Amino acid sequence: MFKNPKLASLSGLALILLAVIAFYAVEFAAPESSQYSFATIFLICSLPTYWAVKMWLGWRESIMSITGLAIYAFMVQDAVSGFGLTFKEFDFSSQPGFSIFGPMHLMMVAAWPALLLASYAISSNSSSNRFNRTVLTALLVTASSVLLDWVALEHFLWRNLPGDIPYGHVISNIAGWLLLGSSASIIFDSEVVRQNPLLPTPVQIVTAAIFITFFWMMLAGFALLIVPAAACAVLLLGLIVFYRKYYYAFDEMIVLVDEDNNAIGTVRKSEVHDGDTKLHRAFSVFLFNSKGELLLQQRAFSKKTWPGVWSNSCCGHTMLHESSEAAGIRRVGFELGLKNTKLTMALPDFRYRAEKDGVVENEICPVLIGFTDKMPHPNPDEIAVIKWVDWEEFLLSLKDPATEISPWAIEEVELLAKSEVFQNAYRSNTRPT
Repeated sequence: MFKNPKLASLSGLALILLAVIAFYAVEFAAPESSQYSFATIFLICSLPTYWAVKMWLGWRESIMSITGLAIYAFMVQDAVSGFGLTFKEFDFSSQPGFSIFGPMHLMMVAAWPALLLASYAISSNSSSNRFNRTVLTALLVTASSVLLDWVALEHFLWRNLPGDIPYGHVISNIAGWLLLGSSASIIFDSEVVRQNPLLPTPVQIVTAAIFITFFWMMLAGFALLIVPAAACAVLLLGLIVFYRKYYYAFDEMIVLVDEDNNAIGTVRKSEVHDGDTKLHRAFSVFLFNSKGELLLQQRAFSKKTWPGVWSNSCCGHTMLHESSEAAGIRRVGFELGLKNTKLTMALPDFRYRAEKDGVVENEICPVLIGFTDKMPHPNPDEIAVIKWVDWEEFLLSLKDPATEISPWAIEEVELLAKSEVFQNAYRSNTRPT
């Protein structure tokens, strides 16, 4: 499912762990109180989804949205169950009335915000019509909630209830999920429309739903609940197909900006560079060792812009809601294998425009500097070869009209040589021989 090998490995381990937990929960007849542990598991499974929401909406808006969904779910479920309208008491607690701390209640509410977000991701990628989007979100989150309720009813509650399962309560609960899902989808969609995010709704939001559905499928399978297990399998397959079809990487989305560096849109990296490239955010990194040498790289010959050209240590694009420093650290790790390299802003307002072979670079490109004696491990997809050069000699070489250094690096070096921030950092961190 995941294209990143590390994420794929971590996800595989997580699925194995969830399967083991489900097996023990069934084989050792987990009591109702174990649902507190399941609520914790669901919250942990939801972390990748909440991270994706942060990348989509930003820290502040994502915290407000996720917290709001969880509080709203608590309020609605307790309000309607407390008055005996829906979510009948056997579903959440052995005590009648309000049951906000009931184990089943906590377990379902821990999973529900992630299910709502997954449903919204599917609907918003399926339709641009607001009415259709909210209706589909409500139906999807209701269906997935009922499915989880079904497994919980069969596994956790059947053995604790005398006689037959009160299926009138089941119908009432479906109505409750539909009420909650419909109202929440309208509220959440309204909030998203208000925020007007510049990124498409990311499919990474469905990750928690995939983990939770897998866990519930394994739980039902080990308990020999064939029909619920099959239903979970169908839902799981649908989520995976959707993920693979609509996936995009956050670091492949270029942030378009206006003349004042205000974000105005995003576009895929593969589509942004042409003969009329729109102004967008980027950054440049210059790395030095303690000898005062500058690390240069020859750009990979497969790159669309300036293939095979020698340039500064590292360049890249800033993601939405990401600082230049964080972007530089991320990219230095990706291109050069140097993790968590400390970077300092030297030229915050640098901007340039350059053209080669009909392809234009047009960037607001802050310049960062860093110092390291670690051995780089270049990514061959990004870098053909690297070399360390003496800084003073490099400055002199740029006066040669035949220099093969990238045009932005030449401009940046000239400004760095005059920068007090750079000069102080260079003197403090190097011991030129």
